[in-house]
Amino acid sequence: IPWSGWLYLLPVVSLCACVLGAIGLLLSVYVRQLENFAGTMNFVIFPMFFVSSALYPLWKLRESGADYLYWLALANPFTHVVEAIRFAAYGRAAWRDMAIALCCGVVAFALAQRGYRLRRSAAPARD
Repeated sequence: IPWSGWLYLLPVVSLCACVLGAIGLLLSVYVRQLENFAGTMNFVIFPMFFVSSALYPLWKLRESGADYLYWLALANPFTHVVEAIRFAAYGRAAWRDMAIALCCGVVAFALAQRGYRLRRSAAPARD
C-alpha cells in the first residue's frame, strides 16, 4: 500500500463502518434476543460476506462465466464496501461504490429508525 493510500483509507473505512453499522442496526430491530443473533450470523451476514468481492474479485466472476453470482455480488452492499476500501488502499477513489454504499447505509438507517419508532410506540406504557 502506498503512503497516500493510508490518507484515502481513513475516510473510506469510516464511511464503510457507518454503512455496515447501519445494516447491523437494522438487523437489531428484528433480532429480539441475543441468542437469535447466531442464526442471523449464519443466514444473513455470512452469505453477504461470501457473495461479495471480498474473497474473489468481481472481474474474475464475470470472466469465469458465473454471471448469476456476479449479479448477486453487485446487488450486495458488502461488495461495494469492499471495493471502496480496496480502491482507497491504492490511492484511487471508487465513487460509484462509495455512493452505492452510502445510499444503502442511509436506507438501512432510516428503516432501523422507523422500526425502533414503531417498536417504541407499540410497547406498553410504564408508570
